[in-house]
Amino acid sequence: MTVYISSELNDHVTMNNDTGADLDQYEFCVVGPYAAIADDDIDSLDDGSFHVAGGIQFQTDDLVLGELTFATQGQEVFWSAADEAFSDTETAGYYLIGYLVEVKDSDGVIVVEKTRYATLITT
Repeated sequence: MTVYISSELNDHVTMNNDTGADLDQYEFCVVGPYAAIADDDIDSLDDGSFHVAGGIQFQTDDLVLGELTFATQGQEVFWSAADEAFSDTETAGYYLIGYLVEVKDSDGVIVVEKTRYATLITT
């Protein structure tokens, strides 16, 4: 029996940039259901390629003011689209996007391992 593959797991997905903002190459975002990183500059409402694989580790110092302890390896990491920053505080409207690999260093930098999908926090 012949089957036809409609999709297979891949690292990059071409989707519409529905974030409401222009994205720079390597900028983190939540697009569709994915915790994603833009592969290129992508204008708002244009189609573009996004790196969506789970397990990608990245470093950042874009942290929500007052929600930036990040002292426990393995703790959940949240994304505030409004602040375009990461938080260690579970808050309604934020997305769970990964887990802390390296705690915040003296320069305010954390290392996050992202999940494939972003989970909206509703409570």
